[in-house]
Formats: sequence, C-alpha cells, structure tokens
Amino acid sequence: MLGAAAPAGAVVGGTPVPDGQLRYVANISIAGAFGCTGTLIAPDWVVTAGHCGSLTGSIVPTPIGMPASTIDVKLASVHTDGSGAEDHKVTQVIVDSDYLVTNGSGNDVTLLQLDHASAVRPVLIAAVGERAIWNAGRLATIAGFGLASENAPQPPDTMQKARVPIRSDADCAAAYPDGLGGGSFDAKTMLCAGYPQGGTDTCQGDSGGPLLAKALDGSLRLVGATSFGDGCGRPGKPGVYARVAEGPIRSFIAR
Repeated sequence: MLGAAAPAGAVVGGTPVPDGQLRYVANISIAGAFGCTGTLIAPDWVVTAGHCGSLTGSIVPTPIGMPASTIDVKLASVHTDGSGAEDHKVTQVIVDSDYLVTNGSGNDVTLLQLDHASAVRPVLIAAVGERAIWNAGRLATIAGFGLASENAPQPPDTMQKARVPIRSDADCAAAYPDGLGGGSFDAKTMLCAGYPQGGTDTCQGDSGGPLLAKALDGSLRLVGATSFGDGCGRPGKPGVYARVAEGPIRSFIAR
C-alpha cells in the first residue's frame, strides 16, 4: 500500500472539502491573522499544535500559552474566510506541559477551551482498542486550511483534504534523523504519514489539524495532529503528527 500512487488534485495534493463535511475541523486565527487548524474533541475543547498555542511558537518550545484573548476559533465551515461558521472566543489555552525545548519537537499539542459549547458533534479520539485502524500502511485522512503548496502566497478558498498512508516508526525515524528537516522523530509522541514519492502532505497553516483513521463502523477517529515536516509533499519527507491516540499525549488530553 505504501507504494500506491499519490492521488492527484490541489492540504498539498488534496481536494476541496464539500460544504457540510468535517464540521469539527477548526479554522484558528491568532492575533487577527490566519494561523492554524484544529479539531473539536469535546463540546468546548479544540486540540491544535503546541506551537500554535505556545507563546514562543516552535522556535523555543515552551508550555507558556498565548493570551486566550488573541485566539479565535471557527467551526462548521469549510470556507477559509469563515463564511457560515460557528464563531468562538477562547477562554483557556493549555499547552502540553512537556512541550519543552529539551523534548525537541515532541508533545506538540495545545488544548483550547471555547467560550461556549459547540453545536457541532466532536470527533472521537481513537480508542486504545482501535490501535489496528492506524497501523503502518493504513490510509488516513488529513485536512486543513493551510497552503496547497509550500511556496503558495495564500491558502485556497476552501479547506482541503487528502488521504495518505501511515508510515512505520522506522521509516519516520529514517526521514527525520537528528533534527534534520525540522525535528528528530520520537515514536513516543509522534507518528508520520505520506507517500514515499511525496506529492500529498500537510503544509503551513495546517498545523494542529487532524490525521483521521477510519474505524470499523466507517466513522473517522482522530489519531494525530499536524506537527512538522521538511517542506510540503517532498519525496522521502512524510508529514509528522503528534501522536494523540496513545502514549504521553493521550494522557495529557485525558487529564
């Protein structure tokens, strides 16, 4: 399955999300500017990347959060301009306590508490017993409001989605050794996904957005949150995602 051809189309290599789909994918603006993507995981909680919520971003990872008043969250709209969206202020920013410079790019998640419960149905984080649905080789869905190519001047008008294969931890470690290309791969807090030949990937502005695996009943489960990558869609450089469905990050979210 890892050798399958990447799907064509304009996330990078993706297609526009139709109205009414992926309503739990959040468009997050920071200080009035487009910033990140996130996922509604409870009526009043959105998970996004640690570097989206940290006061110091990804330059020097720290769990000190941005002021909640600077962040706005829009749900239930596929439109980048937010038309038709359910709009939320944020009342609390909780960056993973282990999002620290000593951990490299690991533990890259932030929880945003919304000002009121959303009418959107949250997506479930994959259960421990559902581990097989995101084994290496399984196709997963990525989505976000980011750029459709790494040199694009601005994102497309509509949220993009695509499917990418989950890669083995060994593949991920080989692609990101010793911090080359954005960070060292740590299998405890990261997983990666993408085609060996590239072409389909998350990009700038997709940070914090979902990596979704299909459960046995056909519904989607959250298994990862977009973290980093070397460029967007480059051969041999799969996208790296925070491992939200198991390990230390799952424990942090549960707390």
